Amino acid sequence: MIDDLISILDVGAGMGLITYDAAVVRAPHHDVEAFDADALASDAVRLRMTVDRLAPAASTGVSFGELWSGRSGDAAGVVLASATAGVDAAVAEIHETATALDTAASTVVDVVGRYARAMETVCDRTVAGTDVDALQAAVAAGSVARDDVRAELIARIEYADAVGRTVTHALADVVSAVTSDAATSAGELVLAGGR
Repeated sequence: MIDDLISILDVGAGMGLITYDAAVVRAPHHDVEAFDADALASDAVRLRMTVDRLAPAASTGVSFGELWSGRSGDAAGVVLASATAGVDAAVAEIHETATALDTAASTVVDVVGRYARAMETVCDRTVAGTDVDALQAAVAAGSVARDDVRAELIARIEYADAVGRTVTHALADVVSAVTSDAATSAGELVLAGGR
C-alpha cells in the first residue's frame, strides 16, 4: 500500500510541487506491513490443537486408590496425582494462552482492516479531482491549481503518517497485552515472527 502512495508522491515531486524523503514516509508503516497476522492466528490454532491432544491426559477424577489398593496402590496414587496435577496445570495454561491469542488475532484482523481502508483513501489515484496520470497536463493547462495539488499531497503524507503510527501502536499494544499475560507463565511465547 505504501508503494502506491510513494508513486503518487513521485508524480508531485516530478512536477516540482513537493519534496519528500521516501524512507521517512515509509517508516511508520514498516511494522504494520511486516506484522504477520496469519502467523498469529496459526499460533492460536496450534495451541488449541495441543490443548485438545493433552486434555485426555489430564486427571479423570477417578481415585487411583479405587483401581488399585494397598501400599503399592497408595504410593502409585501419589505419583499419579502429582503427574496429572502437572498436566492439568499445563493444559490450563496452554488453554489460557490459546484464548489470549484468539482474542489478539481477532483484534489484529480488525486493526489491519482499518489500516487498509485508511490507506485506500491515501492511495486514491485521484488528486485534486484529477487522475494522477493526467495531473501534470491538467496543472500545465491551468485546470488544476498547483497549490491545491501541493496541499492535497502534503495532507496525504500527514494522514498516512498518523495512520501508520496509530496502527503500529495498536499492534504493539495487542502484542504487549498477550506477552504480559504470558510473562507470568513458565513458558516463553513467540508471536508472529517476533512482532
